[in-house]
Amino acid sequence: MDDEQTKTFPKIGLALGSGGARGSAHTGVLKVLEAEGIPISMVAGSSIGSLIGATLAVGIPLEQIEQEWLDTTAARVFRSFLPTLPRSGLSSGNELKKYLKQLLGDARIEDLAMPYAAVACDIDTGEAVILKKGSLVSAVRASTAIPGIFQPVRLGDRLLVDGGLVNPVPIKVCRDLGADFVIAVDITPKPIPTTTKGRHVWNRIGDHLKEELAQPTWIPSSLTELLESAFHEKPELDRPLPGLYSILNQSISILLQEVLRQKLILTPPDILIQPNLAFSMMGYQHAADGIAEGMRATEVVLPQLRAKLAETSAH
Repeated sequence: MDDEQTKTFPKIGLALGSGGARGSAHTGVLKVLEAEGIPISMVAGSSIGSLIGATLAVGIPLEQIEQEWLDTTAARVFRSFLPTLPRSGLSSGNELKKYLKQLLGDARIEDLAMPYAAVACDIDTGEAVILKKGSLVSAVRASTAIPGIFQPVRLGDRLLVDGGLVNPVPIKVCRDLGADFVIAVDITPKPIPTTTKGRHVWNRIGDHLKEELAQPTWIPSSLTELLESAFHEKPELDRPLPGLYSILNQSISILLQEVLRQKLILTPPDILIQPNLAFSMMGYQHAADGIAEGMRATEVVLPQLRAKLAETSAH
């Protein structure tokens, strides 16, 4: 877009959502917006969104952030989640804090080139805590403190954890920073079938036994029938129960979707970008796929984005 058009842009805010490793899609979104010459005036983020927003506010080149994602390995992730078994979480978060300091330096939020806010959650009250001043590293560390994984971050008398619990996509926070026009990026996981209906492993074992027992054998027919019934479940039980991890993961997805649904009703963005991500919040090895999908999802809404910006600029 040319310079004349840029001058007439409203103040565009970016609300970057929570979603762990799915945050690689945020980088894809930023790549397309930058290529289109769409200026971002302020940014608010929850959890991984707070980190990507911080890199934007500090002015780290997108190429570097993209490379950070692509260089992420299982070993590197494990170091960030290094188990130290503190009382209130598996990890103290010290390794993550070291990484954030290397990436973001000693920047303070009030000194950044653009307005910025990170969303955290007070673990005692459930309140959303909006961090708009102080250490940028501490704000991101608090916003990304996954309960049970990282120990909470102290801020005065508050104990802060992951902001995605209470505000997965901080649209209103972005407006409160002064945005006239908000682009929101939702990467929260959607509920998916925990298990699929199919032949249970016991049924397959039963089929094998039946074939073997059908051969001439000394085993009594009564025992044959007993074994067959034991290894063949009823048709309604063909779909196995999900595992504990699947149930917990699904529960989190359901809760996040309900919180987000309510937030979108109360404070809808001007543009909502929803990348279709097929990997979990811990799928850091899929960064390239996330970046590509973030770009694709942004390109889909570009015609609508251009039209709305033109309409807003005309008023």
